[in-house]
Amino acid sequence: MQRLSGFPFEPWLLERLAAARHLVLVTHVGPDADGLGCEVAFCAAARAAGREVHVVNEDPLPRRYRWLDPRGVLGHIDRDAGCLGASDLGLCFDAHEVARVGKPAAELRKRGVDVWVVDHHPAAPDLDVQGVIVPEFSSSGELVYHLIEALGWRIDAEVARALYAAMSFDTGSFRFLRNQPATLRIAATLLETGMDANPIQEALFASRPRSEWDLLGRIIQHTRFAHDGQIAWLAADASLVQGLDIAPDAIGEAIAQLVGIEGVQIAMMLKPDREPGLWKLSLRSKTSVCIGDVARRRGGGGHDHAAGATIAGDLHALAAQVVLELETILAETPSASIPAAARAQHRPG
Repeated sequence: MQRLSGFPFEPWLLERLAAARHLVLVTHVGPDADGLGCEVAFCAAARAAGREVHVVNEDPLPRRYRWLDPRGVLGHIDRDAGCLGASDLGLCFDAHEVARVGKPAAELRKRGVDVWVVDHHPAAPDLDVQGVIVPEFSSSGELVYHLIEALGWRIDAEVARALYAAMSFDTGSFRFLRNQPATLRIAATLLETGMDANPIQEALFASRPRSEWDLLGRIIQHTRFAHDGQIAWLAADASLVQGLDIAPDAIGEAIAQLVGIEGVQIAMMLKPDREPGLWKLSLRSKTSVCIGDVARRRGGGGHDHAAGATIAGDLHALAAQVVLELETILAETPSASIPAAARAQHRPG
């Protein structure tokens, strides 16, 4: 069954959220600042409104995001499974496939508790999911801002700090706004609560561990180019991070570096998933090219210019298949839609 609200929110959604008294909040495995920020913000706002709320993720809070949780509300299943007991609703932030949440969502459903999604990634029409999905928003943080506001809960400096972090992370420090001025208006409203954005920006974008710079050097060495330099791609096996003390998501974040290279229209990355033989496919593109269908055809999802999937097989054979498909997309993209500087970047002479 699929029952999803868009924005403005439908009454049945707000009524169900307002009626819940014991909420469990979850986000996807390998959590990032968007999902975690949504959890921290919604937890603080809901508790202030008199709800009992617990956050129980599959993964412990990554070291790089500990600053985001000054009150220590972000729990995990191995330590906090007991908090699932009396819940009457689970909310899954920043993921529309509940399976991506892992053990916490499975345990809630086993107990007969509904798990609803709160996400900004588009879902396939045949997906069994309930909740709210608004793909027009640039982050789940932006969606949660509107949701807290619609519920009539207070957005104080504590809530605002977490929402600002979520929005800033998923927009690359407000670079990827989809031409929507409302995102910046929300950011300004959050700043008006008195929260300080400077520590957030430094923590997200100016506090990389030395080991990640070492990783970046390896990524540069292993990056390959195709289609006259318009595709930058990387097939990363476990040896890429051997000997480095890095966060699990550090490899994936490098894709923003690849698509930022002059002349590159599409960046593709394959990296190890949690199970042997499975690989995480990540795709990014500039606005002239749409790559979302490449991920969707492989059971994944995302947006037209940022998408991903989990796929099985031989790493290098999979990379060759995806690169060939991306080359076909570029060949079929009208040349007028690709900036002249990109077309000329690798032109002989």
